[in-house]
Amino acid sequence: MNLKLRINLIITVLLFLTLIIGGGMFTIQNARGNVQAEIASTAILALHMLDSEILAYSLNSGQVSPAYVGSGSTFQLNKLTDVRHLKIDFYDAHGRLRDTNQSRPSDDAPPKWFVSMMDTVTDEMPITKRMVYRGGRIVGELVITPDPSYEIAEVWEEMQGMLIFVGIFFIVVNILIYYFVGRALRPIDNILEALTDLESGKLEARLPKFTLPELSRISDKFNVMANTLEESIADNRHLTQQMIQVQEEERKNLARELHDEIGQHLTAIHVDASAILKAKTIEASKESASAIDTVARQMMDIVHNILQRLRPSGLDELGLEAALQELINGWKQRHKDITVKYSIEGLFSDYDEAVLITLYRLVQECLTNISRHARAENIQIILSQKNQLIFLSVSDDGQGFDTSIRTTGFGLPGMRERVEGLAGVLEIVAFPNKGTQVNIELPCITRGEK
Repeated sequence: MNLKLRINLIITVLLFLTLIIGGGMFTIQNARGNVQAEIASTAILALHMLDSEILAYSLNSGQVSPAYVGSGSTFQLNKLTDVRHLKIDFYDAHGRLRDTNQSRPSDDAPPKWFVSMMDTVTDEMPITKRMVYRGGRIVGELVITPDPSYEIAEVWEEMQGMLIFVGIFFIVVNILIYYFVGRALRPIDNILEALTDLESGKLEARLPKFTLPELSRISDKFNVMANTLEESIADNRHLTQQMIQVQEEERKNLARELHDEIGQHLTAIHVDASAILKAKTIEASKESASAIDTVARQMMDIVHNILQRLRPSGLDELGLEAALQELINGWKQRHKDITVKYSIEGLFSDYDEAVLITLYRLVQECLTNISRHARAENIQIILSQKNQLIFLSVSDDGQGFDTSIRTTGFGLPGMRERVEGLAGVLEIVAFPNKGTQVNIELPCITRGEK
């Protein structure tokens, strides 16, 4: 069952209970009071009349008619059938019914459940009896019993019309509720359609401004989420393109170095080796061998630099602390006009390789950005560990930049990707002409924990 039908069903049940318990019980209670008042007034009038008849009969010297019910009796009660709220019976001295005002019961009597609910009015009205005397002896008894059946039938007749009206009102209200609930929940279809568009890749899907405050907040949050998702995917695509571009550029550089540097040195070795083979004197062979040794050393330096760019060798051999010190010292030698202070606190030997290489590359990228853009004079690097978290802070006193402007380079997006890939947090605090501070927080992931 969908939400629309559920809300409609709940309102329908509540409305039904309100009409039945509230309206029905109030109507029945009010009808009870009316029936009781009607019977009480009729009983008072009938008792006055019967008392007069009893007194007149007692003073009369006639004889009691032995006729039975319907054949004409002492008080001719069959002529009092219009007194519908009272049952008046005359019993002779032997307890036999001689006369009554009751006629044949009606065929269109109210249902028994309604009579049982209304019948409680007679509990509060006792039966009244009058003894009939004649010549000093008892000749019979008049029994006046409250009879609400006619009044109950009238109330039932009135309630039938009211029930028809209530039924029509109930149906109309349900139709209106169904319509307005459907209209109020119509924005849900818009939300589902927008979500479906997002799922199918239509990142430009947005929700309109709804009139309901709750749905309006959902619309605002959805649009913010969609904007963030669209920007994130656009950034990822841009980052992927830049990564491919950087990768191809690095491959091109490696190919150039291998061709220009290594290729030339190998050619020189080949020439010197051929000279050794053709040498006729020891001095000529030594001279060519010495040249080969020099070229081989140069080749070793070139290969070392290439490997260092691909992966820092000190990270595997000496650990993160030594690799960072080597990186910072080498950077300081190339930028002697910039003062660098660094502090490394903690042991990082047991951490996962991904954490170690990420920390190294983050420091390397920060130093590269500073050398290219910051124009700084002082740099401070702090690496520490506390409460199963690793904290890295790199700050400078350079020209800074506006963080609200999206950068087109690969450096900062690449740093953020590395940090978020390890469930970390990267924060950049920068102001124009007031320096930059990069704060990084990474979880302590030990070897084999991932």
